[in-house]
Amino acid sequence: MFDPVSLWMQSTVMWMKVFKQQHDAYLKMLGSFAEKIPHETAADIAREAEAAKKTVRAVNKTTKPAAPKQSAKDASLVNA
Repeated sequence: MFDPVSLWMQSTVMWMKVFKQQHDAYLKMLGSFAEKIPHETAADIAREAEAAKKTVRAVNKTTKPAAPKQSAKDASLVNA
């Protein structure tokens, strides 16, 4: 006898297995990429962050403040 629910369940389980295999392969690939990336020390990262902060502060001090926006147009002109 044809049972659509069990057929649906079997196909769902099959696709979930395929999805899990693909997901596991993707995670393995990411892990192998992560092993190849050179690891920086925490001191190097902190030094780079401090240098970026100093650069941003210097740029903020040297740039001119933004010009004020023009006032909105008269409502009678907009509705014309």
